[in-house]
Amino acid sequence: MSKIVELQKQLSPLLRAGDLGQCERTLTKQLAALPPSPFHVILDLSITTDPKAVAAWFDEFFQKQRLRFTIDAAYTEMNGFCINPDLWFCDAFAYKRYGGHDDYDWLSGWQSEDSGSMVIEGLESLQRVYASDAFRDKRFSDACDVTDLLVVIKFQDLIRRSVPHIQAMRFPLLATAHDYDFIYEARPDA
Repeated sequence: MSKIVELQKQLSPLLRAGDLGQCERTLTKQLAALPPSPFHVILDLSITTDPKAVAAWFDEFFQKQRLRFTIDAAYTEMNGFCINPDLWFCDAFAYKRYGGHDDYDWLSGWQSEDSGSMVIEGLESLQRVYASDAFRDKRFSDACDVTDLLVVIKFQDLIRRSVPHIQAMRFPLLATAHDYDFIYEARPDA
């Protein structure tokens, strides 16, 4: 089992309970225990995108989609960041029906129009690491795997911090990065 799959399995109960802080602390501890690598730069980084700006972006998107149908669930996905280091961003999707966590196939069948993208800022020095030879260097593969999941958790935490400011949200909002089934669910009443 790969390091990243093992970590996702270990952290899934915490993620499902919404304890992103403990997820991040666990991953930070794991990364700090590994030999130094260029990926360790994440230990000193935070996403600086303003949660209120993210909330305003979601509000605009949700309000437009509500004119077309009743939203029962939403999903946001960070782009495939490790293979697209130039720009990190997320997109949003809205659904007529919430499909739960048993099978995520429903996430590929959104009913919304294009949301445009919200740029994720603050991790630019890590983006440069992903763009460098370090990304393909086998010596750093464990550090890269842990960092991958840390990026996802930091993105999910941005969503968690944004939700209290989203006025048009009356449904669950799921969040992860492209190609990850490691999905956080935020609710407006949580």
